Amino acid sequence: MNRISSHQALIVGFSLIIVLLGGTVVQSWQLLEQLSAQSRENIEQSVQIASVMQELRERGTDLERSSRQYLLVRQNTFRASFDATLAQALNLAKTMEARQDAQLRPLLQEWRNTAQKLADGLDIPSAESVLGARLTQLTEIYENIQRTSQQWLEDNNQRTLTVLEAKRRQLFLQLLLVLVIAILTAVVLCYWLTRPLRQIEQAILLIGHGYLEDKIAIHGPTDLRKLGARLEWLRQHLSNLKSNHKNLFHYMTQEMKVPVVAIREGCDLYNVSAGAENQGSLIDMMRHNAELLQRQLESILRMDVIFESNRLQRQPVRLSAFLREIVETHAADCAARKVHLRLDAPDVSMQIDPDKVRAVLEVFLANALDFSPEDGEILLRAAIRNNVLRLECRDQGPGVAQKDLEYIFNPFYCGEPRAQTSSTQRHGVGLVIARELSNIMGGTACYANNETTGACFYMEIPCEN
Repeated sequence: MNRISSHQALIVGFSLIIVLLGGTVVQSWQLLEQLSAQSRENIEQSVQIASVMQELRERGTDLERSSRQYLLVRQNTFRASFDATLAQALNLAKTMEARQDAQLRPLLQEWRNTAQKLADGLDIPSAESVLGARLTQLTEIYENIQRTSQQWLEDNNQRTLTVLEAKRRQLFLQLLLVLVIAILTAVVLCYWLTRPLRQIEQAILLIGHGYLEDKIAIHGPTDLRKLGARLEWLRQHLSNLKSNHKNLFHYMTQEMKVPVVAIREGCDLYNVSAGAENQGSLIDMMRHNAELLQRQLESILRMDVIFESNRLQRQPVRLSAFLREIVETHAADCAARKVHLRLDAPDVSMQIDPDKVRAVLEVFLANALDFSPEDGEILLRAAIRNNVLRLECRDQGPGVAQKDLEYIFNPFYCGEPRAQTSSTQRHGVGLVIARELSNIMGGTACYANNETTGACFYMEIPCEN
């Protein structure tokens, strides 16, 4: 079976079903033909028996009339008529005797003997005394023949019906067997074809969600097994790419992190040993940049952990407490920049991926802090509608230029220079990461026009209360 392709299996299965059903149809047609032939034969026999019995009855009447006429006048003309009628009747009885059932033959033979005795008794002196008895006996035998022939016809019809009923039961059992075989064939084909299809579907889902550890093995028709082999090649290729990407990423970050740490330590030593005021300012600037670079590398490492798996890791979370924790982590930065951070969120429980949601909100809040003026306000708002969680971050900064709206989620796009209140260097990757994480969670990240001024970035993801 494993060497047969799916279309070959379908052809074989449908051919088997067609052959079985076709054989049943042919047998039904043959049974119908047999029934039709038997019915015609029974009708012909009934008509023939009725015709012979009618003629035999007429010959019996002729024998009675001619015999009485002969005994009355004793003329040879009436005797010749009697003999001719008798010959016809005997031949008719003999013909009927040869064609009918064994039950009629003794009666027909008796009728012939009685008729012959009637002819022989016409020449004896006491013919008139025995004529009535002979004629009465001949009539009784005829009535027995008529009843027996009618019974023979009924028995013959009953035998035909019995055979027909047996054939009908046989045909019904055969049709039932054919249907059972056809259903079993369809079930076996369905299972044999759908099982590898389900395996392929599961393998595609696992690859799509980042599970690349398990080997893909598809069992079934040859064409589906070839497709499974292609999926296995794709899994190995993606696994190698993922491994190479991970190794390269860690190699680069580690190689960059070591000199940055060394710069910081050198700056600390130099700052301690050198007491000049200008040198101290210079070293503070170097230290600040080194710390900034270190934080950027650590952020990249955290993002790598987030993107390490595309699958969701939903957890039950109290929404207001979760968002308040994020707000509190930015309280110091907001106080240093004289920016007010306000939270508006319902106190509900839901199933979300907290790490990915936190990473997206970190991007939104970082942008809002960088472009918020002094005494400005940042609003972090949460709303739930139709099992969709909307998280938006509004600020009172310069907003996004109209011509930059369709490009702000493109990698490394920073747009035209705006009134940035911090000295943080923008790289154009934060919003890209935010949208990618939102897509992983089954939602999206977008920009909406603020009611007054500033920018409004929001994320919408499905949630479960």
